[in-house]
Amino acid sequence: MSLTALIVTVFIYLFSNNSLVSINVTATQNVAFINITLPVEPLGPVIVQNSSGSTISAMLIGGNLIIPVFGNGSFTVEYTPLITVLQNESLVVNVSSQYPINLFVSNNVLLTQVPVNLIINFTKVNNGIMLQLTPGNYSIGFIPETPMIMKNKTIISNSSGSTGVSTATNQSTTPGKLGQGAVFPGLGAMIYYIIAVVIAAISVLLIYLFVIRHRGTEVNPVIVEGLNPTDRDVLRALMDMNGDAYQSDLQRKLNLPKATLWRAIRRLENSGYVQVIKEGRVNRIKLIRKPKLD
Repeated sequence: MSLTALIVTVFIYLFSNNSLVSINVTATQNVAFINITLPVEPLGPVIVQNSSGSTISAMLIGGNLIIPVFGNGSFTVEYTPLITVLQNESLVVNVSSQYPINLFVSNNVLLTQVPVNLIINFTKVNNGIMLQLTPGNYSIGFIPETPMIMKNKTIISNSSGSTGVSTATNQSTTPGKLGQGAVFPGLGAMIYYIIAVVIAAISVLLIYLFVIRHRGTEVNPVIVEGLNPTDRDVLRALMDMNGDAYQSDLQRKLNLPKATLWRAIRRLENSGYVQVIKEGRVNRIKLIRKPKLD
Protein backbone atom coordinates (compact mmCIF):
# COMPACT_ATOMS: atom_id res chain seq x y z
CA MET A 1 0.00 0.00 0.00
CA SER A 2 1.37 3.41 -0.89
CA LEU A 3 2.12 5.79 1.97
CA THR A 4 0.39 8.55 -0.01
CA ALA A 5 -2.87 6.89 1.04
CA LEU A 6 -2.08 7.65 4.68
CA ILE A 7 -1.70 10.68 6.90
CA VAL A 8 0.36 9.63 9.94
CA THR A 9 1.02 11.87 12.96
CA VAL A 10 3.22 10.54 15.76
CA PHE A 11 3.31 11.85 19.33
CA ILE A 12 5.67 10.72 22.10
CA TYR A 13 4.68 11.93 25.56
CA LEU A 14 7.24 11.97 28.40
CA PHE A 15 5.70 12.49 31.84
CA SER A 16 7.15 12.18 35.33
CA ASN A 17 5.58 8.79 36.10
CA ASN A 18 4.82 7.30 32.69
CA SER A 19 5.28 7.67 28.96
CA LEU A 20 3.07 7.13 25.92
CA VAL A 21 3.30 6.79 22.16
CA SER A 22 0.17 7.94 20.32
CA ILE A 23 -0.20 7.66 16.55
CA ASN A 24 -3.05 9.22 14.61
CA VAL A 25 -3.59 7.51 11.25
CA THR A 26 -6.02 8.67 8.56
CA ALA A 27 -6.61 6.52 5.48
CA THR A 28 -7.52 8.88 2.65
CA GLN A 29 -8.32 6.09 0.18
CA ASN A 30 -10.27 2.86 0.41
CA VAL A 31 -7.78 0.18 1.43
CA ALA A 32 -7.99 -3.35 2.78
CA PHE A 33 -5.41 -2.78 5.49
CA ILE A 34 -3.02 -0.21 6.93
CA ASN A 35 0.64 -1.11 7.43
CA ILE A 36 2.66 1.31 9.56
CA THR A 37 6.09 0.96 11.14
CA LEU A 38 6.07 1.68 14.86
CA PRO A 39 8.57 4.47 15.65
CA VAL A 40 9.42 3.06 19.10
CA GLU A 41 9.48 -0.54 20.27
CA PRO A 42 6.41 -1.24 22.47
CA LEU A 43 6.71 -2.48 26.04
CA GLY A 44 3.29 -4.10 26.17
CA PRO A 45 0.02 -4.29 24.22
CA VAL A 46 -0.64 -1.98 21.28
CA ILE A 47 -4.21 -0.63 21.33
CA VAL A 48 -5.88 0.37 18.06
CA GLN A 49 -9.23 2.18 18.01
CA ASN A 50 -11.33 3.72 15.26
CA SER A 51 -12.92 7.17 15.37
CA SER A 52 -15.97 5.85 17.24
CA GLY A 53 -13.80 4.46 20.05
CA SER A 54 -14.18 0.78 19.13
CA THR A 55 -11.09 -1.42 19.55
CA ILE A 56 -9.78 -3.02 16.34
CA SER A 57 -7.80 -6.26 16.19
CA ALA A 58 -4.39 -5.72 14.64
CA MET A 59 -1.24 -7.77 14.00
CA LEU A 60 2.22 -6.74 15.16
CA ILE A 61 4.86 -8.43 12.99
CA GLY A 62 8.34 -7.31 13.88
CA GLY A 63 8.10 -3.54 14.02
CA ASN A 64 5.17 -3.36 11.59
CA LEU A 65 1.58 -2.92 12.74
CA ILE A 66 -0.99 -4.26 10.28
CA ILE A 67 -4.55 -2.94 10.79
CA PRO A 68 -7.43 -4.42 8.74
CA VAL A 69 -9.78 -1.56 7.83
CA PHE A 70 -11.49 -2.41 4.50
CA GLY A 71 -12.26 1.21 3.73
CA ASN A 72 -10.98 4.55 4.97
CA GLY A 73 -11.23 6.70 8.09
CA SER A 74 -9.23 7.75 11.15
CA PHE A 75 -7.60 5.47 13.72
CA THR A 76 -5.64 5.93 16.94
CA VAL A 77 -2.74 3.69 17.99
CA GLU A 78 -1.51 3.93 21.59
CA TYR A 79 1.07 2.00 23.59
CA THR A 80 3.71 2.28 26.29
CA PRO A 81 7.21 2.51 24.78
CA LEU A 82 10.15 0.35 25.81
CA ILE A 83 12.49 2.43 27.97
CA THR A 84 16.15 1.60 28.52
CA VAL A 85 17.62 2.33 31.94
CA LEU A 86 21.30 3.26 31.83
CA GLN A 87 23.81 2.57 34.58
CA ASN A 88 23.72 6.26 35.59
CA GLU A 89 19.94 5.87 36.14
CA SER A 90 18.94 8.11 33.24
CA LEU A 91 16.25 6.80 30.87
CA VAL A 92 16.45 6.45 27.10
CA VAL A 93 13.80 6.01 24.40
CA ASN A 94 15.22 4.74 21.10
CA VAL A 95 13.41 6.12 18.05
CA SER A 96 13.49 4.75 14.52
CA SER A 97 10.85 6.59 12.56
CA GLN A 98 10.01 7.26 8.93
CA TYR A 99 7.52 9.88 10.14
CA PRO A 100 8.09 13.26 11.86
CA ILE A 101 7.92 12.97 15.66
CA ASN A 102 6.04 15.39 17.93
CA LEU A 103 7.80 15.07 21.29
CA PHE A 104 6.00 16.41 24.37
CA VAL A 105 8.18 16.83 27.49
CA SER A 106 6.38 17.75 30.72
CA ASN A 107 7.78 20.35 33.10
CA ASN A 108 8.83 17.68 35.63
CA VAL A 109 11.02 15.79 33.15
CA LEU A 110 14.64 16.75 32.41
CA LEU A 111 15.96 16.13 28.90
CA THR A 112 19.55 14.84 28.89
CA GLN A 113 19.87 13.80 25.24
CA VAL A 114 18.11 15.06 22.13
CA PRO A 115 19.19 15.30 18.44
CA VAL A 116 19.32 19.09 18.15
CA ASN A 117 20.14 18.96 14.43
CA LEU A 118 16.84 17.16 13.73
CA ILE A 119 14.60 19.70 15.50
CA ILE A 120 12.45 21.71 13.10
CA ASN A 121 10.13 23.39 15.59
CA PHE A 122 10.01 24.19 19.30
CA THR A 123 6.82 25.26 21.10
CA LYS A 124 6.26 26.13 24.78
CA VAL A 125 2.94 24.92 26.18
CA ASN A 126 1.38 25.32 29.61
CA ASN A 127 2.73 22.15 31.21
CA GLY A 128 5.85 21.48 29.15
CA ILE A 129 7.43 21.84 25.73
CA MET A 130 6.63 20.35 22.32
CA LEU A 131 9.44 19.58 19.88
CA GLN A 132 9.00 18.48 16.28
CA LEU A 133 11.75 16.18 15.00
CA THR A 134 12.39 15.04 11.46
CA PRO A 135 12.28 11.32 10.59
CA GLY A 136 15.38 9.34 11.53
CA ASN A 137 17.10 7.03 14.00
CA TYR A 138 18.12 8.57 17.32
CA SER A 139 17.84 8.34 21.10
CA ILE A 140 16.04 10.63 23.55
CA GLY A 141 17.48 10.70 27.06
CA PHE A 142 15.59 12.03 30.07
CA ILE A 143 15.22 11.91 33.86
CA PRO A 144 11.83 12.20 35.62
CA GLU A 145 11.63 14.06 38.93
CA THR A 146 9.97 10.98 40.40
CA PRO A 147 10.72 7.35 39.42
CA MET A 148 8.60 5.97 36.59
CA ILE A 149 6.31 3.14 37.75
CA MET A 150 5.92 0.10 35.53
CA LYS A 151 3.69 -2.53 37.08
CA ASN A 152 5.20 -6.02 37.16
CA LYS A 153 7.93 -5.08 34.68
CA THR A 154 11.68 -4.58 35.09
CA ILE A 155 13.74 -3.17 32.25
CA ILE A 156 17.41 -4.07 32.39
CA SER A 157 20.35 -2.55 30.53
CA ASN A 158 23.55 -4.57 30.86
CA SER A 159 27.15 -3.72 30.08
CA SER A 160 26.80 -4.83 26.47
CA GLY A 161 23.96 -2.36 25.91
CA SER A 162 21.26 -5.00 25.31
CA THR A 163 17.91 -4.75 26.99
CA GLY A 164 15.33 -7.18 28.24
CA VAL A 165 11.99 -7.28 30.01
CA SER A 166 11.28 -9.58 32.92
CA THR A 167 8.59 -9.96 35.58
CA ALA A 168 9.30 -8.10 38.82
CA THR A 169 7.57 -8.66 42.12
CA ASN A 170 9.91 -6.84 44.49
CA GLN A 171 11.13 -3.30 44.88
CA SER A 172 14.30 -2.49 42.97
CA THR A 173 16.96 0.03 43.94
CA THR A 174 19.76 -1.50 41.85
CA PRO A 175 21.31 0.79 39.23
CA GLY A 176 20.32 -0.32 35.74
CA LYS A 177 16.86 -1.51 36.79
CA LEU A 178 13.52 0.22 36.93
CA GLY A 179 10.70 -1.60 38.69
CA GLN A 180 7.54 -1.04 40.67
CA GLY A 181 8.32 1.12 43.67
CA ALA A 182 11.83 1.89 42.42
CA VAL A 183 13.59 4.79 44.13
CA PHE A 184 16.83 6.55 43.36
CA PRO A 185 19.72 6.39 45.84
CA GLY A 186 20.26 9.43 48.03
CA LEU A 187 23.50 11.37 47.70
CA GLY A 188 24.66 9.92 44.40
CA ALA A 189 21.35 10.67 42.73
CA MET A 190 21.27 14.17 44.24
CA ILE A 191 24.64 14.99 42.67
CA TYR A 192 23.54 13.46 39.39
CA TYR A 193 20.31 15.48 39.40
CA ILE A 194 22.26 18.71 39.87
CA ILE A 195 24.46 17.81 36.89
CA ALA A 196 21.37 16.80 34.89
CA VAL A 197 19.66 20.13 35.62
CA VAL A 198 22.68 21.99 34.24
CA ILE A 199 22.80 19.73 31.16
CA ALA A 200 19.05 20.14 30.60
CA ALA A 201 19.26 23.93 30.90
CA ILE A 202 22.08 24.04 28.35
CA SER A 203 20.16 21.67 26.05
CA VAL A 204 17.02 23.82 26.15
CA LEU A 205 19.08 26.95 25.43
CA LEU A 206 20.79 25.26 22.45
CA ILE A 207 17.43 24.02 21.16
CA TYR A 208 15.97 27.53 21.42
CA LEU A 209 18.93 29.14 19.65
CA PHE A 210 18.91 26.45 16.95
CA VAL A 211 15.20 26.85 16.25
CA ILE A 212 15.34 30.65 16.23
CA ARG A 213 18.29 30.54 13.82
CA HIS A 214 16.76 27.99 11.45
CA ARG A 215 13.09 28.87 11.65
CA GLY A 216 11.79 29.96 8.25
CA THR A 217 8.50 30.81 6.64
CA GLU A 218 7.82 27.13 5.85
CA VAL A 219 7.70 26.04 9.50
CA ASN A 220 4.15 25.68 10.76
CA PRO A 221 2.98 25.30 14.37
CA VAL A 222 3.54 21.70 15.44
CA ILE A 223 0.50 21.29 17.61
CA VAL A 224 -2.00 22.52 15.03
CA GLU A 225 -0.54 20.13 12.46
CA GLY A 226 -0.79 17.25 14.91
CA LEU A 227 -4.48 17.64 15.67
CA ASN A 228 -6.52 14.72 14.42
CA PRO A 229 -10.10 15.18 13.14
CA THR A 230 -11.63 14.36 16.55
CA ASP A 231 -9.41 16.93 18.31
CA ARG A 232 -10.42 19.57 15.79
CA ASP A 233 -14.12 18.75 16.24
CA VAL A 234 -13.77 19.13 20.02
CA LEU A 235 -12.04 22.51 19.64
CA ARG A 236 -14.67 23.75 17.17
CA ALA A 237 -17.45 22.64 19.52
CA LEU A 238 -15.75 24.41 22.44
CA MET A 239 -15.45 27.63 20.44
CA ASP A 240 -19.15 27.35 19.49
CA MET A 241 -19.91 27.03 23.23
CA ASN A 242 -17.98 30.22 24.07
CA GLY A 243 -14.86 28.32 25.13
CA ASP A 244 -16.34 26.78 28.29
CA ALA A 245 -18.47 23.65 28.56
CA TYR A 246 -19.06 20.59 30.68
CA GLN A 247 -17.73 17.32 29.31
CA SER A 248 -21.24 15.83 29.25
CA ASP A 249 -22.50 18.77 27.15
CA LEU A 250 -19.62 18.34 24.72
CA GLN A 251 -20.41 14.65 24.44
CA ARG A 252 -24.05 15.36 23.60
CA LYS A 253 -23.11 18.03 21.07
CA LEU A 254 -20.54 15.85 19.28
CA ASN A 255 -22.31 12.51 19.78
CA LEU A 256 -18.98 10.83 20.61
CA PRO A 257 -18.31 7.84 22.87
CA LYS A 258 -17.23 8.96 26.33
CA ALA A 259 -13.81 7.25 26.07
CA THR A 260 -13.07 8.80 22.65
CA LEU A 261 -13.97 12.30 23.86
CA TRP A 262 -11.90 11.93 27.04
CA ARG A 263 -8.81 10.84 25.09
CA ALA A 264 -9.20 13.87 22.81
CA ILE A 265 -9.57 16.16 25.83
CA ARG A 266 -6.42 14.72 27.42
CA ARG A 267 -4.46 15.22 24.19
CA LEU A 268 -5.66 18.82 23.95
CA GLU A 269 -4.84 19.40 27.62
CA ASN A 270 -1.31 18.02 27.18
CA SER A 271 -0.87 20.22 24.09
CA GLY A 272 -1.90 23.34 26.00
CA TYR A 273 -5.24 24.04 24.31
CA VAL A 274 -7.70 23.29 27.10
CA GLN A 275 -7.85 23.13 30.87
CA VAL A 276 -9.82 20.44 32.72
CA ILE A 277 -11.49 21.80 35.85
CA LYS A 278 -12.88 19.30 38.36
CA GLU A 279 -16.22 20.34 39.82
CA GLY A 280 -17.33 17.56 42.11
CA ARG A 281 -17.95 14.53 39.92
CA VAL A 282 -18.06 16.41 36.64
CA ASN A 283 -15.41 17.96 34.42
CA ARG A 284 -15.60 21.45 33.01
CA ILE A 285 -13.50 21.99 29.89
CA LYS A 286 -12.14 25.49 29.33
CA LEU A 287 -10.47 26.67 26.12
CA ILE A 288 -7.22 28.46 27.09
CA ARG A 289 -5.54 28.69 23.69
CA LYS A 290 -7.46 29.36 20.52
CA PRO A 291 -6.16 27.25 17.61
CA LYS A 292 -5.95 28.17 13.96
CA LEU A 293 -8.24 25.63 12.34
CA ASP A 294 -8.92 25.16 8.66
